Amino acid sequence: NYQAAAAGLPAQAEREMVFDAESATLHTTAAMLVPHFHDGQEPRAAHTDHLIELLRDAAHHSLNARRALTLTARVAASLDKTDLRVMLTEANLRALVRLCGASELFGEMLASNPTLIETLTIEHERIADRDYRALLRAAIDREKNYGAELAALRRTWMRLLVERGARDAVGELSLSESNEFQTALATASINAALLIARRELARRFGQLAAGPRLAVFGLGRLGSGGMDYGSDLDLVLVYDPLVPTPIAGLTHEEAYARLAELMTTALSSMTREGHLYRVDLRLRPDGKNGPLARGAQSFLDYFRSDSAQIWEWLAYVKLRATGGDLELGRMIEREVRRLIHERARHIDKEELRNETRRVRERLERERAARPARATDIKFGAGGMLDVYFAARYLQLRDDVRDDEDAGRSTFATLTRLHAAGSLNDEDQRALSDGYACLRALDHSLRLIAGRSSHLPAAPDHPLLRDLARRNNYDSADALTHALSTHMKEIRAAYDRITGGDC
Repeated sequence: NYQAAAAGLPAQAEREMVFDAESATLHTTAAMLVPHFHDGQEPRAAHTDHLIELLRDAAHHSLNARRALTLTARVAASLDKTDLRVMLTEANLRALVRLCGASELFGEMLASNPTLIETLTIEHERIADRDYRALLRAAIDREKNYGAELAALRRTWMRLLVERGARDAVGELSLSESNEFQTALATASINAALLIARRELARRFGQLAAGPRLAVFGLGRLGSGGMDYGSDLDLVLVYDPLVPTPIAGLTHEEAYARLAELMTTALSSMTREGHLYRVDLRLRPDGKNGPLARGAQSFLDYFRSDSAQIWEWLAYVKLRATGGDLELGRMIEREVRRLIHERARHIDKEELRNETRRVRERLERERAARPARATDIKFGAGGMLDVYFAARYLQLRDDVRDDEDAGRSTFATLTRLHAAGSLNDEDQRALSDGYACLRALDHSLRLIAGRSSHLPAAPDHPLLRDLARRNNYDSADALTHALSTHMKEIRAAYDRITGGDC
């Protein structure tokens, strides 16, 4: 240690400095980063000392200094093992350390692909209006086979996610801006995956007999425009049976099943470059027993008949055409939501209420966190599902339909229900304020720890302190107290709305 020796510190003190965990991490990390700063004019040791101080300062100004140094060290080690040349500046190194301190999710991404460091300081104006669909397509168009297309899609997707998500992690995006960005990226990814699937179908079966006419629909967060880090894609696929089958010799159902499998693989398979999303097709009509893709007439007939259950109404009331043939998709979307509201108008309200509560209680019983004192902010009592089920139940009970211009988010739905007189002031405030708290914590959990829903059981857990700091609470105790209050108020409002015992 040059500084310690120059200062004439005793040998014991010098050894203590060297073996101090933080100091050791700083020295090792700086040494691995120096080659990416060295300009050939200044001595390497001088660069190392400068980097040590820069790393220390940036870490201690981040959300979590220990996480910042640990993940930055992993990124540096990844750089050290590769021949890739990444030009580091003070600006992007500070941005890297700050991001690592704020997000394990993005720190791990950068450790697996350190060239992404260069995206951290791109000007906001350059990324604000990205055409994600065009950028993903351009990356795919350069490739000639299925594997290369999957790799190009993943590399481009990750770069787009990091350049915007890095700003989200350090508080430069609002939650609504983040949801909007992630929903747009997911939508573009679905269309890119469908393009890859169509090309691979042609490679395997020869020139297609007809262009596939397939609409891709989103449910859940994709349907409501609330995608977040790690959100699944809940998809439903519907084709036009009046157009000839794309593959001569195969039925519509067989041909579109192959297209669906290729598209799902493009989105969800794990490759060297990672994966994009988990894809869930289980919400399609007849679930796992139904075809992967369904003809449009059969799909509509399903919702005209008694086959569609009330739980499906609650899910499909937020159906949204997101990819493929949007003309076909929007026509089907409008008709399905009309059918659901029409059938809900004629059902016994007590049956609607009882079935809503039954489904919600089953999810709480089967999915809520089990460990003692753990808090599940999604499936637990007073969690986000209480808000979802209350809002959708009222939409069906009172025939309050989504307004496309006002959006379909849960916040927009609660506002619309209040304006329609379905929600009184007390319940609207309890659900809206409580949901805002839950969504902010869920978003922070995804960013910081790469997971959602479950808060640590231990009251002194470091993650709770990080969550409190990121969400502007004075302490972890203040956060848990506010959360407990909101969840109790949400459950009380849910019980009042659905007629349960308070």
